[in-house]
Amino acid sequence: MHGFVLGLHNVLRWLVLLTGVVALLRYYRGLATGAAWTRRDAVSLSAYAQTLSLQLLLGLVLYFFLSPLGMRALGDMGAAMRNSDTRFIAIEHPIAMIAAVALAHVAMRRTRKAATDAARFRIAAILVTLSFLLVLARMPWARPLIPHF
Repeated sequence: MHGFVLGLHNVLRWLVLLTGVVALLRYYRGLATGAAWTRRDAVSLSAYAQTLSLQLLLGLVLYFFLSPLGMRALGDMGAAMRNSDTRFIAIEHPIAMIAAVALAHVAMRRTRKAATDAARFRIAAILVTLSFLLVLARMPWARPLIPHF
C-alpha cells in the first residue's frame, strides 16, 4: 500500500504544478490587462487549492500511517532533526506544504470577498505565488518523474 500511495502522491505533484502554473498565468494576465474576473479564474484557483489539498491529504496518510521514514522520524524526532534528508521529509516538506495549502485557501476566501476585479487578481496573484513558491522550494525534486507502482 505504501508504494501505491507514494506513487500516487508523486504523480499528483505534476497536477499541482500544472494547476498552479495555469492559475498564475491567468492572474498575472488579469493584472496586466485589467480584465474582468471570470468564473474560469475562480475555477483555476479552486483547482489549484483542491489539488494541493488532495496532495496534502495523501502526504499526511503517508507520513502518519504508511511511510517507514515517517514512522521512524516520529519515533525519534531528535535523530530526524540531525539528518538533513530525514529532517526535510519529516519537518520541512510537510510544514511548507501545509502553509502552501493554507495560502491557497486564504486566496479563495479573500478573492470571493474582494470588492473589485483588480483586487481579486492582485490577491490571487500574491497568495498563489507565495503558495507556489513554497511548493517549488520544498518539493522533493530527486523523486523520479513517473514512479513505479
